[in-house]
Amino acid sequence: MAVLKSSWKRFISCLVAGLCLSVAHSNARRTADDMTALLNKLIKGYDKRLRPNFGGEPVVITVGLWVLSIDSINVVDMDYKLDFFLRQLWTDPRLRHDWNETLALGNTMMDKLWVPDTYFENSKSSKFHKVTMVNKLLSISPDGGVHYNARVTVRASCPMDLRLFPFDQQHCNLNIESYGYNANNMQYRWENRTDKGVAVNKKLDDMPQYNLTGASTKSYFTVYYSGNWSRLGASFGFVRRSGYFLIHIYAPCALIVILSWISFCIPPDATAARIALGITSVLTITTILNMLNTAMPKVSYVKAIDWYLIGSFLFVFGVLVEYTFVLWIVNVHNKRLRRLMIEQEIQEAEEEKQHSSRKHGMNGSVTSKNTRESHGYDYELFESYSAFSDKAKKPSSHLCDRSKAKRHASSKMEQRPLTYPRTPHCRARTVCLDLIDPDCIDDYARLFFPIMFILFNVTYWLKFVVL
Repeated sequence: MAVLKSSWKRFISCLVAGLCLSVAHSNARRTADDMTALLNKLIKGYDKRLRPNFGGEPVVITVGLWVLSIDSINVVDMDYKLDFFLRQLWTDPRLRHDWNETLALGNTMMDKLWVPDTYFENSKSSKFHKVTMVNKLLSISPDGGVHYNARVTVRASCPMDLRLFPFDQQHCNLNIESYGYNANNMQYRWENRTDKGVAVNKKLDDMPQYNLTGASTKSYFTVYYSGNWSRLGASFGFVRRSGYFLIHIYAPCALIVILSWISFCIPPDATAARIALGITSVLTITTILNMLNTAMPKVSYVKAIDWYLIGSFLFVFGVLVEYTFVLWIVNVHNKRLRRLMIEQEIQEAEEEKQHSSRKHGMNGSVTSKNTRESHGYDYELFESYSAFSDKAKKPSSHLCDRSKAKRHASSKMEQRPLTYPRTPHCRARTVCLDLIDPDCIDDYARLFFPIMFILFNVTYWLKFVVL
């Protein structure tokens, strides 16, 4: 009896479970059938060529962006690449339904419904993502609200002012508007959120060359020949990271300028060493400048980094100019002055000799040795002149012999070492004030160039970084 009762209970349980499964399957089938009927009803008689509220108020498109990545900020082409989710919401009264929840539809329904012809006004190229399927989403709420979402990659133009490069700040815009509907038919507005309609991925704070300072939005109307058009604008602010340029441009240039000052410690007669060091420094700065400008747009103004490179070039070029001046002092200026001094000494010696001869002929006395020494000249050099030692020669050979003696005395005096007695103020002795000591020029250059380079750096960094 107990066994019969247990079997009866199991039979009833199985029967109830079967009835429940049958009812659930019937409800699911009815739900799918109802959904199919609802979708067929929505698109029946629906003309996607006509915008919502055709002939009435303009349709309002609410737009929002979720920025995934920003990369390829190109200063040469002046554009940037943006990857984001584009959300568009609008109300279409023709799509109202009595379903109690929002209908999540595939992208195949988009071909049967009206979708705004939104485009990016400053875009150079744009594309939808299609892996593994077209990345689009469409949902319809019971009141006819349509939510359209798509993943888009846009390369947009971004005019840049590079006068402060690499310490510049740039603002890149993304302009959104309708291509075929003017403001009387369609108007755009941003989503009413705390981020003003543009949400940015937090990972964008770690971009390699830039820091994202923020995003701002605005809505306005643009005037074309065919009428007024509603437009949305999103602006992204960037600050360039200058660490790369400090390491690869500024530091090497400063070191090259400092190394060029080694030329001031090399003796002036080491011409090959000083010229090789100066030319190498100039060529190195020129190479850095050319390599930098190769990766930059051909702008008509001078950038901040160009000012530094030009200043460094002038400093290393100034080292060559300083050595050129030293060579001119040694080989031209001082030699000319020595020649003039020798000619003056010869002339004074001749006049003194003639005066002594006349005086000796009159009173038979000989010029005293103290008189000779009072002028500080080496008269023994000139006593070998044929013009003074041989009075009995013929007049025809007198000028020739005198000229030979003069050249002989000049060569002997030029062979005497010309010294520059040094004083704490680096001045030549009073006997030859016009002579310039080349070592003194290098001493001044060793002090002048570092001071001017320090002042140049202080002025540069205060102007372009601090102020």
